[in-house]
Amino acid sequence: MTAAGSAHEAPRNDAATSSFVEVALKLPLRKTFTYRLAPGALAKVGSRVLVPFRGRAMSGIVTRTEVDATIDPSKIRAVDQVFDDGGVELPESLMRLAERMAVDYGCSLGEALDATVPSSAKRRSVRRIPHLDLAIPRETAVVAVGELEEKHQPRARVLRAVLEFGAPMPLNEIKQRTGTSDSPWKTLVKHGTLRRILVDEEAEPLVPAVEEAAIRHELNAEQQAAVDRVVERVEAREHRAFLLHGVTGSGKTEVYLRILERVRAAGRTAIVLVPEIALTPQTVGRFASRFPDVAVLHSGLTGAERARQWRRLANGDAGIAIGARSALFAPLRDVGLIVLDEEQESSFKQDTTPRYHARELAIARGEIENACVVLGSATPTLESYGRAKRGLFELLTLPERAGAGTQPKIIVEDLRREDKESAVCGVVISRTLRVLMRERLEARDQVILFLNRRGYSPVLICPSCGTPVKCPHCDVTMAWHVRRARLICHYCCHERRRPELCDYCEHPKLHELGAGTERVEAAVQSLFPDAIVARMDADTMNERGAHERVLASFRKRHIDVLIGTQMIAKGLDFPDVTLVGVVSADTGLFLPDFRAAERTFQLLYQVAGRAGRGAKPGTVVFQTLSPENYAIKAAAAIDYEAFVQRELEYRHATAYPPWSRLIRVLLDARKEGEAQSGARRVCDRLGRLDGVDVLGPAPAVLSRVKDRFRYHVVAKCRTPESFRAAMEKLRTIDDLATRSLRVMLDVDPQSLL
Repeated sequence: MTAAGSAHEAPRNDAATSSFVEVALKLPLRKTFTYRLAPGALAKVGSRVLVPFRGRAMSGIVTRTEVDATIDPSKIRAVDQVFDDGGVELPESLMRLAERMAVDYGCSLGEALDATVPSSAKRRSVRRIPHLDLAIPRETAVVAVGELEEKHQPRARVLRAVLEFGAPMPLNEIKQRTGTSDSPWKTLVKHGTLRRILVDEEAEPLVPAVEEAAIRHELNAEQQAAVDRVVERVEAREHRAFLLHGVTGSGKTEVYLRILERVRAAGRTAIVLVPEIALTPQTVGRFASRFPDVAVLHSGLTGAERARQWRRLANGDAGIAIGARSALFAPLRDVGLIVLDEEQESSFKQDTTPRYHARELAIARGEIENACVVLGSATPTLESYGRAKRGLFELLTLPERAGAGTQPKIIVEDLRREDKESAVCGVVISRTLRVLMRERLEARDQVILFLNRRGYSPVLICPSCGTPVKCPHCDVTMAWHVRRARLICHYCCHERRRPELCDYCEHPKLHELGAGTERVEAAVQSLFPDAIVARMDADTMNERGAHERVLASFRKRHIDVLIGTQMIAKGLDFPDVTLVGVVSADTGLFLPDFRAAERTFQLLYQVAGRAGRGAKPGTVVFQTLSPENYAIKAAAAIDYEAFVQRELEYRHATAYPPWSRLIRVLLDARKEGEAQSGARRVCDRLGRLDGVDVLGPAPAVLSRVKDRFRYHVVAKCRTPESFRAAMEKLRTIDDLATRSLRVMLDVDPQSLL
């Protein structure tokens, strides 16, 4: 086995039959490896193989065939197996895209290639998935949770998760949701409280969509112009990136659908990317009702169904892939269109290796495929809008709402002027918002209340010494959840009971500071006891299908008031919603992150767009302690240009994107000194580069998470040349990692927290 050097573009050769092949492995090593094919074995570029590596078997992807051996052939180890994937191998376009990803994001070619294929598609047989189920009566289990909460919190979290799920629960899902290791569930199984069972992974279809008629809406002049412009480039087989900037309710989806019709009529394929949070049955239904050959890829699918959909795309049985970030790697050939809806969403950035941004790779795949890329948003990122203004993207605008919808009336309520009577259950609901809610409910209209914070109260604080209850494992406060009667850390999932006394001064009463969605729900039920209220947040949507059930009930008008976090802010179209209340428009505005104002503006603009989407006019109320803030003023005026102008001034003065590109190196370790020392070595490696400003080493804003201290170094690169120079210095940054020190390279980070 020999290293074959750095990743490079691999030509598509015929199948190799008795030769050497280069294989990329999912390892943080910037090289491929040479292996020998057994006589008669067939492998192509893009084929999956099983190979020996340092005493274990690993799967990899063939990147070159007919390789000349540079050492004694007898010393080159043999490929153990060439997987029979039904004749399916990665298309050349995805091989080239993976090479681009490896270069742009500082990962290995093997890591990039691994990201292009869902793990479930790598298996040929049906898996049996470990689940946990109750081995005792439910009533006994409820009592057991209470007993375990004092002494064995991780076990209590596992048992409670199984109880709330209400059926055998996948073990991986339990561990992910509870943040626990194997030890707690194994102990519960050993004690006879739970039992471990194996369940065949079945190919279940997507959750049935909310009924969505396949209505072809008449296009207005701006919509038709946008369709014509993109179709012109598609039919010419020219790569072009478009920014479709349309106000909320302007009919961007109908524009996508009309372009897709022309793409499919021309025999080409397409990819539609939407944020996971907006990938609702309603969204999927709009596309599936127009096109019978849609394949859906999202996290809610079982592994077997995800593999089935992937193979449909690879075999040509489906010509349109719709899904979240990873659907970008759909194994389609001759892609003519890639749509990135809600392009401003930070969820398009992967937060594990390889840390790619779907927007950038969508443009890269468009170049490779000679495809058009359409980025759609009511509130484009400053980076995308800046490119459009510089002519790198073609700007298409939809300035008016489509159909009967009109822009809502927006009222800004200054909470500094509200009296104490406005507080209900500790939540300030202004007199204006109360009156409007009463009017709308009496008229049988629907109301949405938005607060981007879950739980009852984010802080429990001592009124005597001012000490908040903090997580012992993280440098954050613990949130109070009334229904669970627990304090919970939203970073590591640690829980504890509410202390009767302050941990520091033993004051007998702690105060609940601030509000979350649970507290808002209590306030609304107190004010309007006859209203049917539902809450959508991570606490209530933890059962499979819960999200779809609540939205279906809301659409059927079985719910009067819907309260939620950002999962209700985007992609929802309910014509009977005539009032949207933002309980606290300031949430997130003052975070120590350069994107805080932009995110606040985008969220307020988007949530306001949920009102008045039908024939009835809508009203939006922003409750705020900072009515003079430019982000809130611009959102209230529905004035994207005003916000951009002000925000660009700030970004220019501080050299943040779009006036630079950022590279962040995050290091964490159990010992603070080790993380700090590692960060210093990163700075030493960067040295002094023209056009690069290095910030750090410094503790991250979240300086300790899960008992690990976090330090970071941020490089601001003012030119493409300085960015490439910095990346070259950091390309082998993984070699700083040890068993106790983790090193993460993040290109174009979406947050510096």
